[in-house]
Amino acid sequence: MDVDDVVSTRCVVSVSGDSPLLDYSGRHKIYAPIIARKVGDSMTLILSMKKTGNPDRFTTLLPRMFHAEDKGDSWLIKSPLKLFSELSIIDEIVKIPSVIMQHLYLENGKLFLDLRLHDSKTNELSGFIMDHLADGEIALESLVPGSGAISFLTEMNSRIPISLISYSIPAFNEDPIERCLSANDSIAEIEKKPGPDYRALVFSKSPITDKDELITISEEDNLYETCGNNPILQEIRNLGNDNSIFRLAHFLRVNEGSLVVSVFVPAHQAMDLIRIIAKISHSADKPTVKLRSFQDYREDLFKVENI
Repeated sequence: MDVDDVVSTRCVVSVSGDSPLLDYSGRHKIYAPIIARKVGDSMTLILSMKKTGNPDRFTTLLPRMFHAEDKGDSWLIKSPLKLFSELSIIDEIVKIPSVIMQHLYLENGKLFLDLRLHDSKTNELSGFIMDHLADGEIALESLVPGSGAISFLTEMNSRIPISLISYSIPAFNEDPIERCLSANDSIAEIEKKPGPDYRALVFSKSPITDKDELITISEEDNLYETCGNNPILQEIRNLGNDNSIFRLAHFLRVNEGSLVVSVFVPAHQAMDLIRIIAKISHSADKPTVKLRSFQDYREDLFKVENI
């Protein structure tokens, strides 16, 4: 199954905002991937910057200006963002069925949202964007068909080196995603949408007949959406969030009674995620998490890892 061809319409939108970090990005023409974390009525932009062997003026001054946290191989920078109406628009966009938020980043003083979705939902997304373009609330940067996960990850790797980490955990029979993966020889991709449980797209080789817990995105492509609640995966994801680890793409499959997780992260954060996996594995009486592979990104990894 070539999942790269199924959800392959890519859309990039931008918004402006009031943040010292965005202002600094505009003045110095900076690009950086970020996490936007909302707590109550406040929003924080989180940036992870790899330390360099030959620091220049930017990499020396930025951590000092924003009181960065030293993470060993990198600096972690947090900057408040004044809430504005465009942020609620972003929340609405990622609720559209099949939308995967690939990448949130700042560049030249703006906040960019890089999305991927199924072609059947392009009209819904386009209509939403056009409504808000008329109000000047957001800007459309690009809308490109035929640009899947491999294209996105290859582009990201040219900007920031990325790594693949693959691990397995015990399958959880009460998880709707895993029941689907076990019964239908399917693959899932986590969408990074807000909520207590994680949501994922399920790519099936054949039509799924039991759809009680599924939303059908495309019958032609056997594409579905549902939520997952494997407690071990949730714990790893929550600890990753607490440590501000950027997950660029996140795939799931079931193999011989185990849930196999393949996650792409910036290379300088890979060991942070592996330490989390090791910590959870050894916190139980019997190791529950097994590291399967850890390697630099290559375009053929989707085939190698059966994604």
